[in-house]
Amino acid sequence: TALPICEGDAHAAMNFAATLDCPVIFFCRNNGYAISTPTEDQYRGDGIVARGPGYGIDSVRVDGNDVLAVYDVVRAAREICVKMNKPVLIEAMTYRVGHHSTSDDSSAYRSIDEVSYWDREDHPISRFAHYLKQRGFWDEKKEADLRKECQERVLEAFQGA
Repeated sequence: TALPICEGDAHAAMNFAATLDCPVIFFCRNNGYAISTPTEDQYRGDGIVARGPGYGIDSVRVDGNDVLAVYDVVRAAREICVKMNKPVLIEAMTYRVGHHSTSDDSSAYRSIDEVSYWDREDHPISRFAHYLKQRGFWDEKKEADLRKECQERVLEAFQGA
């Protein structure tokens, strides 16, 4: 469930989790905006991760566009939860390429150039694909074959519906 950090429920949940030693992971996907409000207008300080220690919660910030880094951080947080029965706060720094919701037009508060940059240069799927290609696990032929297979499956599903 999405729990905006600007609302009191998030703070109450972190406080209860810390004082009751609850094994829970708070995962904050910090995409730079609170709906249409840039984070610098939403809160002060060093992001969300800085709030965790105030509650006595182990906290870590991770590059949310790096699939493997997120995996490693979540795995380590799970170990803390399971073995130490403690909460952990993870702040994943990322970017929301799409709109916040169907009623949101993000072009009103973000430039097309800004969105294009993130979509082209630092998109998690593109970064992971690049990683796999550099290590010989993925290539253009596999990509084309997978896309063709997926397209065929979708068309078959439509025909069967």
